[in-house]
Amino acid sequence: MTDRHGQTLEVSISDTEQIGISILEPKDSISDNLALATWGASFILANQLYKIDVSEALKITQNRQPRQPGKPPCSPILELGAGTALVGLTAAILWKRDAILTDLPNIVHGTAATVGANAHALAAAGAKIHCGSLDWISPSSLSFHAPSAGKLPDLTPGAHKFPIILAADVVYDEEHPDLLLQTVRAWLAPGRTSRFVLAYVLRHAYLDVIRDLWAKFEEAGLECVEEGQTTGDASWDEMAPYEWCSWRWKS
Repeated sequence: MTDRHGQTLEVSISDTEQIGISILEPKDSISDNLALATWGASFILANQLYKIDVSEALKITQNRQPRQPGKPPCSPILELGAGTALVGLTAAILWKRDAILTDLPNIVHGTAATVGANAHALAAAGAKIHCGSLDWISPSSLSFHAPSAGKLPDLTPGAHKFPIILAADVVYDEEHPDLLLQTVRAWLAPGRTSRFVLAYVLRHAYLDVIRDLWAKFEEAGLECVEEGQTTGDASWDEMAPYEWCSWRWKS
């Protein structure tokens, strides 16, 4: 893992076009003794997004309704464990859709800092991003980060579910498959057009965790419809391959 603070990462949004995403990693964004950082799986997933088929999910989000004052936004994209916002920013700009990026309360102000640094690119795409915190242990409400949201009330799955959920490098502990699954079950919109897209590095120490995740997702009524592997360059300090997978409800 390399310090990316102040860098602009070039991300592919087609076979011939790239966009620059400015990255901020504030040193005071720390949780569980881990500082905010840009991980390789985020870079890999950001560069894969334009190749992953979410066309049906995007179709049902074309006619966006204006947000009513004082009510939480009903964005079509949710990112879990957003970190430095690389994946969520790329998705919002690429798909020209609003997004909500979430992370731990001690991290999310760093997420919002990177979002603010890319305000011009978001405006050019006609997209807006809000940042918030979402507790996977009890994923029944999403709390918005005040600087980006003002005094918005919490969002609940009963009020809104997301046709697209994204996550990168969020599975590295034996507890994570269950926590991630219950969060996806709470927030992923019903129907076979919705997508949950996940990326992770295939570290040897975590292979059993990844296998457990796949088994639990399949048992819960989800199925993988696309998957792939790729390798990062040496600058990401990872020799293991990266894997991404796209999931939908079986029915």
